[in-house]
Amino acid sequence: MSKPAVKVASLAFEIAVGGNVPTEAHLLPVGPFRAGDGRPWDCDAWQLDATIAANVIQRLLDRKNDTLIDYEHQSLRSEWNGQPVIAAGWFHDMEWRDGKGLYAIGVDWTAVAKQRIADKEYRYISAVFYYYSATGEVLDVISVALTNTPAIDGLDGLDDDDGIATLSKRFSLPDLNPETTDMPRPEEELAALRVTHAQAETALAALTAERDTLNAKVAALTTERDTALGELAALNKQINDDRAAAEAQQKTDLITAALTDGRMAPALKPWAEKQSLAALTEFLQTTAPLPITERQAGAGHATGTAALTAEQKKIADQMGVTEEEFLATQKKHAR
Repeated sequence: MSKPAVKVASLAFEIAVGGNVPTEAHLLPVGPFRAGDGRPWDCDAWQLDATIAANVIQRLLDRKNDTLIDYEHQSLRSEWNGQPVIAAGWFHDMEWRDGKGLYAIGVDWTAVAKQRIADKEYRYISAVFYYYSATGEVLDVISVALTNTPAIDGLDGLDDDDGIATLSKRFSLPDLNPETTDMPRPEEELAALRVTHAQAETALAALTAERDTLNAKVAALTTERDTALGELAALNKQINDDRAAAEAQQKTDLITAALTDGRMAPALKPWAEKQSLAALTEFLQTTAPLPITERQAGAGHATGTAALTAEQKKIADQMGVTEEEFLATQKKHAR
C-alpha cells in the first residue's frame, strides 16, 4: 500500500485592526479553499470543515506548550539560517466558526508586536499547515507568524520527508508519519468502505434469500388454503344436495301418506308438491282425515256433488281458490 503524502502549505489573512489590537487571528477559511496564487498544485483544493477542524484543535490542545506566533516564520528557518526566533505572541486554543473558518483565540501579543501591528509595520497573519496531498485535508497548524509577504518563500524545502520529520521533532508535534499515525489514510478509508460495501451486499443477499423463502412459503400456504376452501365448498354442496334430496323424499312420503289416510284429496297433490316441507307439514298437522265416503268421491266414485264438505272448504280457503275451482280440479283429477 502506497503512503499518503503529507505536505506543507501556508496561507495569510490581513489583520483587522480597529481601536485595539485583536486577541484573535483568522488562520484558515472554510474549505474547500485555494490560495490566490493557484495553490495547491497536487490536489483540487484544501479541505477544512467542522469535523476536520475539531481534530486540528485537539492536536493543539494536546500540546503542553503554548503555540508561538513569530515573525516571518523564523521558527521554521532558524535551523537553516541561524537567526534567533523572536516571539510576537502566544496562544493555546483555536475555535471553529461556521461560515468563516479556523481562528486562534486568546492571543497574548508582546508589547512590541502590538505596537508594530498598530503602526501597520505588520499587516498579515500567516499560518503554515500540514495537509494530505491526495485529499487536501488539513491535518495540523505548525506555525503562525506576522508577515508582510503572504506568499512565503523558502517553504519548498520543508515539504519533503526529512523536513517534515525535523519540524515534528522541533515543535513536539504529533507523529504524522503515515506508518504510525492513528489518522486513517485515504486508501485505508477506501478499503474500509469496500469491506463495508461487501458486508452490505452480503447482508442484502441474505435478506433477499430470506424474502424469497418467505414468498415461497406464502405461495404454498395460499395454495393449501385454496385447496381447503375448494374441498369445503364441495362438502357444503354435497350436504345441501343431500339435505334437499332428503327433504324432497320426506315431502313425497308426507303427500303419499296424506293421500292414503285421507288428509288430502288427490286434487291437492299438485298444490302440495309446490309447498315447502315446513308449510306442508304444518298444513297436514291441522288437517283431519276425510271420511271414507268423501275420499271415494274425491277419487271419482261420486256422481259430482255441487257442495263441499266443511273440511274441503277449509282446504280451499288455505289454497286460496273458490269452491267451484276446487270442485273442477277435483273432478279433473278424478277422471
